[in-house]
Amino acid sequence: MTTRSALISGASIAGPVLAFLLSAAGWDVSVVERAERLRTGGYPVDIRGSAVDVVRRMGLHDQLVARRYRHVPVQLLAPRGRRLCTLDYGDLLNDPASGDVELTRGALSEVLYQASGDRVAYVFGDSVASLTQTAAGVDVTFDRGRPRTFDVVIGADGIHSTVRRLAFGEESRFVRHLGLYAAIWDLPAGMFAPGTGFLYSHAGRTAIVEHPAGEPTARAFLAAVHPAPGTVNRYDTDEVLDTLRGAFAEDRWRTNDIIDTLPRVDDLYFDTVSQVRMDRWSSGRVALVGDAAYAPSFLSGQGTSIAIAGAYVLAGELIRHDRPEPAFAAYERTLRAYVEKNQNLALRTGSTVISRTSGQLLRRNIKLCLVPWLQRLGLAHLLQSHVRSAATDLSLPDHDLPAVRA
Repeated sequence: MTTRSALISGASIAGPVLAFLLSAAGWDVSVVERAERLRTGGYPVDIRGSAVDVVRRMGLHDQLVARRYRHVPVQLLAPRGRRLCTLDYGDLLNDPASGDVELTRGALSEVLYQASGDRVAYVFGDSVASLTQTAAGVDVTFDRGRPRTFDVVIGADGIHSTVRRLAFGEESRFVRHLGLYAAIWDLPAGMFAPGTGFLYSHAGRTAIVEHPAGEPTARAFLAAVHPAPGTVNRYDTDEVLDTLRGAFAEDRWRTNDIIDTLPRVDDLYFDTVSQVRMDRWSSGRVALVGDAAYAPSFLSGQGTSIAIAGAYVLAGELIRHDRPEPAFAAYERTLRAYVEKNQNLALRTGSTVISRTSGQLLRRNIKLCLVPWLQRLGLAHLLQSHVRSAATDLSLPDHDLPAVRA
């Protein structure tokens, strides 16, 4: 039998999961990544529900648990800066007894890369330039590498996907802004003491700082409502700085001191808080997975989990079918309801991260101040029942990946 080939664009989460699974079934898999090297930093992400079953089937769950992110106690602050309560944020978000794992995005990428790197061809510092579909495959040109032909091409290259643009059209057709910008970066050493964390909010804006014990610096996360999301140049530091200063100008805590450090950082993440909504995730021999196809935004807390689960379902259908088109159709049928249920989590008005009105903020703070009492009573899980329901709303097929289970 002729070996089937796949090009995967993107080496973050969905891409390496798909590469691991296809290569385990004997496919010739190449992964191209625009970044010059594997990204090993980043903010904490969650693996829950059906995604836990996937990483267990891959034999990687224990490795991920060993890299678990350790939250510090986080002080919830009132708008004037007074401490309201102290939260155990990790236990609030996840249920380790169910196998949930929280770790940094970089640690997850590293485990996935190391698990597949000996049988997958990873190419860093390059990107897909053009796609031409034929009856026999997809002819691909690259910004740097030589042209090649693959049986299938999969876009796992995030919310600003190049593969999606080339195969489906401009980003504006599919990206739905949720009215916010978010920024994440590491703060200078000594700015916050190790082992401290803070959650400070006004209506329409939030600042979170956490300095895990043993880490050299604290990390800042800022999110704010913006009247025209998508209009700020995320690559222009001065424009980003002006946007954040304007959003947090009236804060009474240390937010402005935090923002003043931004011009000196080299690891800034800044982008709209958005979802990707598409009527279909495939076109001929080209398909999308993860954020490129169905980013739910961080407000759902489920982006990583649905990326992992989606990659698993896609791999299984590609292995099970002789032709890509019916495989992609089965992938969409299996996954779409699960994806939409998780995306809808981000549309709720009761977000823990950000409250858009003073009334919502008051209700959120009251709820969070009840958390320590609910934890003592063993009832804190009730606050996340909607997330648990969405996270487990996919039954993984048992027949598709025997090579992984062997």
